[in-house]
Amino acid sequence: MIATVTYCALLVVQVLHLLHHRLARRHISFVEVASAGVLCAPPMLLPMVPTWAFVVVHGLLIAVQIAGSIWIEKLSPDWPA
Repeated sequence: MIATVTYCALLVVQVLHLLHHRLARRHISFVEVASAGVLCAPPMLLPMVPTWAFVVVHGLLIAVQIAGSIWIEKLSPDWPA
């Protein structure tokens, strides 16, 4: 259950973070690609993976994306004009 909650939270944070990249006209990085890859493996379809592993990975990616949105000007290169 908790893995599904963190999965949904990561999904929402990913969408908002990618929207922020678009509005700020900044390139995405490896973290956005990694998050998309993790979202392709929902906990409901992988019962053999421990719940704590999903929660830890989801939490770390959420934290990194929030930090990336806060410091987007420093961390992401500009789009060419």
